[in-house]
Amino acid sequence: MTNFDFLTYDTNYSAFSQMAIQAELQYNKNTVFSAFAARKSLEQAVKWMYSVDPDLHKPYDDSIQVLVHESSFVNAVPSNIRHDIQLVIKVGNSGVHDTLSVEKKYVLLSLKALFNFLNWLDYTYGADYKQRTFSEDAIPKNKVVVAVKKPSQDELQKYKDEIDSKDNTIEELKKQLAQALASIQNNKTHPSNKPDLKVEDLSEFQTRKMFIDEDLKTLGWRIDQVQVVEEYKVDDMEGIPGKTGYIDYVLFGKDGAPLAVVEAKKTTKDPNVGKQQAVLYADCLERKFNRRPFIFYTNGFETFFWDDSQYAPRSVSTIFAMADLQKLMDRRNLLCDLNSVKINTEISGRPYQMKAIRSICAEMEKKIRKLLLVMATGTGKTRTAISIVDVLSRAHYVSNVLFLADRIQLVEQAYNAFRENCPDVTVCNLLDAKDKAENKGARIVFSTYPTILNAIDTEKNKDGNRTFTPAHFDLIIIDEAHRSIFKKYRAIFEYFDAYLVGLTATPRRDVDKSTFEFFELQDDVPTDVYEYETAVAAGFLVPYHTIEKTSTFLDEGINKDNLSEEDLEKVRRQEEESEEPFEEIPPKAINEYVFNEDTTRQVLEDLMTKGIKTGGGDKLGKTIIFAYNKNHAQHIVDTFNKYWPQYKGKMCQRVVCDDAKVKSTIKEFKKSDSQLQIAVSVDMLDTGVDIPEVVNLVFYKKIRSKIKFWQMIGRGTRLAPNLVCTDETGSYVGKKYFYIFDYLRNFEFFREEKNGIEGASGKSVSERIFAHKCSVIKLLQDSAWADQKFLDYRDQLVSEVHAQVSALNTKLTPVHLVLKHVLKFQNEKSFECLTDEDVMNLTKYIAPLVFNGELDQYAKGFDNFCYGIMELQLSEQPINLYRSKIKAVAEKLLKKTSIKVVRDNLPRLQLLSVNSYYDSLNVLDYEEIRKEIRELAQFTVENGHEPLFIDFDDKVKTVDVLPSGTANPTSADNFEEYKKKVDAYLSEHMKDEAINKLRTNQPLTKNDFDNLNHIFKEELGNEKMFDQLSEGKSLGVFIRWATKMDKDSINDYFAEFINNTNMNSMQIEFVQRLINIIVEQGEINMDALMKGRAPFDRPKFFTLFGKEAQNRIFDVVRNINMNARDVA
Repeated sequence: MTNFDFLTYDTNYSAFSQMAIQAELQYNKNTVFSAFAARKSLEQAVKWMYSVDPDLHKPYDDSIQVLVHESSFVNAVPSNIRHDIQLVIKVGNSGVHDTLSVEKKYVLLSLKALFNFLNWLDYTYGADYKQRTFSEDAIPKNKVVVAVKKPSQDELQKYKDEIDSKDNTIEELKKQLAQALASIQNNKTHPSNKPDLKVEDLSEFQTRKMFIDEDLKTLGWRIDQVQVVEEYKVDDMEGIPGKTGYIDYVLFGKDGAPLAVVEAKKTTKDPNVGKQQAVLYADCLERKFNRRPFIFYTNGFETFFWDDSQYAPRSVSTIFAMADLQKLMDRRNLLCDLNSVKINTEISGRPYQMKAIRSICAEMEKKIRKLLLVMATGTGKTRTAISIVDVLSRAHYVSNVLFLADRIQLVEQAYNAFRENCPDVTVCNLLDAKDKAENKGARIVFSTYPTILNAIDTEKNKDGNRTFTPAHFDLIIIDEAHRSIFKKYRAIFEYFDAYLVGLTATPRRDVDKSTFEFFELQDDVPTDVYEYETAVAAGFLVPYHTIEKTSTFLDEGINKDNLSEEDLEKVRRQEEESEEPFEEIPPKAINEYVFNEDTTRQVLEDLMTKGIKTGGGDKLGKTIIFAYNKNHAQHIVDTFNKYWPQYKGKMCQRVVCDDAKVKSTIKEFKKSDSQLQIAVSVDMLDTGVDIPEVVNLVFYKKIRSKIKFWQMIGRGTRLAPNLVCTDETGSYVGKKYFYIFDYLRNFEFFREEKNGIEGASGKSVSERIFAHKCSVIKLLQDSAWADQKFLDYRDQLVSEVHAQVSALNTKLTPVHLVLKHVLKFQNEKSFECLTDEDVMNLTKYIAPLVFNGELDQYAKGFDNFCYGIMELQLSEQPINLYRSKIKAVAEKLLKKTSIKVVRDNLPRLQLLSVNSYYDSLNVLDYEEIRKEIRELAQFTVENGHEPLFIDFDDKVKTVDVLPSGTANPTSADNFEEYKKKVDAYLSEHMKDEAINKLRTNQPLTKNDFDNLNHIFKEELGNEKMFDQLSEGKSLGVFIRWATKMDKDSINDYFAEFINNTNMNSMQIEFVQRLINIIVEQGEINMDALMKGRAPFDRPKFFTLFGKEAQNRIFDVVRNINMNARDVA
């Protein structure tokens, strides 16, 4: 029996059952097809849910990402199941687009995730659910080699077409299931008793004592039959008099009333098994105490929290502390309607800021807990965040807030902004030791990621318990949310149970961990968006003008062909004196370690002569020059001081993080009356420093990250309305724009590469070594390596890996969050026969946590190469990547045979420099190589290039911008999504008063117009999107055109004219044509009507009617037109 055979027992599942079975059958045949079929099965199952469940509201589009992000679906499906859904989608997508899709381990994970989802679906909607688990052994075995290459495009398209032919729409499924709808819906609303799992590893008692009791004690609970009562007896279970039950745990508050019930299951059981039982216990306690307790159900590893009066169940890190549960209980009676809480316009009074705040509030009222604001740099993200906290606090949605940023500077800036705008609220900067000691119990806490992660385990309250408990914070604000929210810092958001609000100007899009995925949002559809172009058009930010230049040396490097005769003579003399040949300098070296004075002089000369001036045109306006590194920054400063000595070294200074007085330099630069006008920055002024007076930016380094590119642009976008500026156009008051001098073709790059090149979230070398070892352990299980010497080596690796897992401290939060996996692999027997899923879990959950004590980083890097090549060879994959790395090490060492230890290993090194040598090596050979060469790797590292300061004549020239119509990079509006949202809104709101007035030709009030403008130009999208969609039509006319006017109403409007005018058939036919055009188009073009132009030219209007009738028709048509445009 295969894993998905259970679906065939219920004919109602036919829409997706066969596709799931097909996915499993393809697993050992073609992994691409398997991944694709799994995704299609999931799509059909989600559509099936919408077709049978009246609680799910079909959104504006039936694409899978839109369906699974619809709020009613999010509230209905547990968060862990939603994560499984995304995994199936992601692997299915990679099957079409990505070569990684052929790896079986990813497809296995997709099948497991699909099983979890369909198993939950059967649990929720099935008539005869049976508890079951996924088994790798149940997957059908096929005598076919797993593909290592993708199928051809034709094969893929053929398979895709075959699968798509079996697709059903939600409407089609509703028709097919019409007869079964009542019974399916009854299964959901009246679930039968669900059977338990039959796996008997740990008893319930052991589960509690091992994990749950420990968690309760850590959070300050006393298991004393007063605060925490075990096996609490309740009567009248399920409303049946005399039927008793025993609750695993009841958690009581200080008032003696229950705060929560805890239903515990064995560690091998799905915690959802205890869900319905916990509800029955909560019913009993509610009848007894007249207050409904919260519900926890757990297996010791996975815990779910359910406030079933308000929210769907959600996964949490552990049970909550007493104070937090009491806070949540009190809040039930305090919550206000968020729309009734006025926004403090002194903090955030701009319309787009108020719109963003209302968008957040609207989503929270829909029970959405993860939200993302995309706001252009300079539009006031921090102020908006302050207002969000203010509104949510006054509505009693939040009490405690955590503000996170990845840089100390950003933390301090936010801390000061909150103190200034919320003087009555207690705040604490965790980075300040004194502030932390005095105020760590403050309502708003500010921190970097590593600081708060450490504070979870180290900070204690006066009772010696954790200060920062899982539900301590009600809201977490993530500043610049495209950074640092991945990898090990993700543990922060898994530990805390809080609303998450991300703030960013440029969300990071990565292969498998995009910002939108993290916030459980559809790609490119944040909670609210306000982009740079929109802000500029509205006058809230200023635009930029680019001056794009380059130079011969920056483009080509320095060689004898591009040197002047004078410089060539200088080179010849140097060659004669040093007896060393001139070495060409590549373009990459310029400004990295080779600094040419003439190039920098011309860059600075451009700035000084063409840059925007202030102070009546007497001095250069505030300027930031972005440099490569510290040496480059100092070179720029030294060159400026050499050629402009009159400023006495006070006008241009560098801003580098490890400079002793960097903070005071920045403070000085911010002063409007300071002599310091040019700051040369190395990654210090890219983000988080707001200086509105900046009018010139110089991009004197190469940028490939679109995120960093927009952050750098953002340094100049802020308004300075009182700044007196002077440029080639003359003098003017108020910063109209700013200049960007680009010398490294950055704008050219982003015109061609719209998304730039973002670096992946890299894994540490220790993490990679651990993962490679686990894979090698798994691969050595094959019978081909049954010889004792290979088994001995496998045992050695197991011993090393197991020692690293055993060393993990389960008390630390990042380890505790993956305790299920840690405890499993701390048992050495778990390594006896690893599965693909084991290796994936070791790699995903354990590898980021382990410690590798090797201090020689170069030896550690060589270890990684060797374990990597072992894994590739054992899995019969090309070894080119790691062979080239090992070979490169050998070749570098062969140039350093003067070192004795290198000379001692000469024979091996000579062999390693030859490709063919690797063909006959096995895993044990690579282990010998690793041990022999690892300590020599340190000698391959060059000490780096000494800074080289030169002065050759360079030629600076303007970059040719091709007239291809390609504009500078922008943050593109998601127009297609806007169209779908407008269509969906209109179809759902046809009977709304304002829309009905437009369709029936009734005049609108000012309030009607204001509401419609807000909906179509702010809530659903922006004015730019509306203008594009409406093609110039006014809002009222557009709505008429999109919804079509009510023909009876228009007929009635013309009825009096028709009745009072004795018309012939041609005249009546003409009036009917007018009515039809009005119904279809929403208005009549008066100019065309009056002048007899198309479509009123056959016959011409004025040949059919006399002057009096013409005027009456004009009046009728004009009134109809005006009802769509004017206020009554």
